Order: sequence, then structure tokens, then C-alpha cells
Amino acid sequence: MDWIRTNVSPLAFAAVALLFALPVAELKGEAEEWRGAVTWTGWGLTVGGGGQVHLETLLWDGDLGRYVMHEVPNEAPQIGPEEPIYLPGQPLFMVAALGVVAGVLARILASVSSRLVVSAVAAFVAAGALALGLRGVLRRFDPPPFDEAMSAVPAVGFWLTVGALVLLGVGNVIVGYRLWRRAEAAVIDGNVPR
Repeated sequence: MDWIRTNVSPLAFAAVALLFALPVAELKGEAEEWRGAVTWTGWGLTVGGGGQVHLETLLWDGDLGRYVMHEVPNEAPQIGPEEPIYLPGQPLFMVAALGVVAGVLARILASVSSRLVVSAVAAFVAAGALALGLRGVLRRFDPPPFDEAMSAVPAVGFWLTVGALVLLGVGNVIVGYRLWRRAEAAVIDGNVPR
């Protein structure tokens, strides 16, 4: 049981670090003749990387005898701005990444008595930083810079990452509280000298 208590939280933080590879923000839109999206991963926003562009356009399909949506290959000529779109919030995504790293390292660096507190604080700080960072990203596109048909929304990676961090924080608080209550009960019963 002690092995589980001391190792589950760092392993869960390591799994959250992998969730940063999922898309956390998306600028998407569609019209009658096109459909497009730009997605940014958590790691991309942390290190200042660009987004992944996905574009489909309505083209004639001779086999079907009608217009259908076809994906525009990445080798297509540049559409839109030549420079990458600047997204605010990178410092907050860095804080979130550092919170996740602190959660992993809490097993090694924090004392046994403070390990749960450090892990809970790291999880809540990382979740808050992600939420504020994403708010900055989404506000960058309010109103949309290129076309009113575009909208900026949180992607699935954001919800999974923040949800996992909140669960980690709450779980560490609950386990810490239960251990504290158990220690207090032992002191009251006289089983442990003060």
C-alpha cells in the first residue's frame, strides 16, 4: 500500500505530461466551399511552436460527377499569413509544464510529510495556468482575425489535461487529509507519543 501511495501520483503526473501532446486549442471554421482548422498542442504552445493546418476545399470529382470536399496537401501554396500566428499565453503554458514536472519530482525532492501537499499544489497550479493560458490563446481570436466564419475553441487535450490535473490535486488532498486524521487519531488514542 505504501508503494502505491508514494508512486501513483508521480506516475499520473508523467501521464499528464503525455497529454500535452494532444491538441489543446483549435481555430476552425467552414463555409460552403471550404473547411479548415488550425490546432495547437500543449507542448507546441509551451515551446512556442506553430499550429498544424488542416484545409479541405470543394473540388470537382469526375468519378462521382459532383463537387466533393478534398483535403489540400501540406505542400500547397501558403494560405493566410506567412508568419506563424503569435499566441499569447506561452509563459502560462510554461508554468503548467513546470507544475507537471514538480508533480513528478515531488516523489524525489519533497519530504515524506510534504509530498502530498507539494503534489496537490503542483496539480492545482498547473491546471490554473493551463486554463489562464488557453484563455489568452482564445482571446487572441476574439473577434476572428481573418474571417468571421472562423471560431477559436478549446480542444479535447485541454479538457483531458485539466481534468486529470484537478483529479490529481483533489486525490492528493483527500489522501493527505486521511493520513493526517489517522495520525491525529493515533495521538489522541495515545498510541504515538507527542
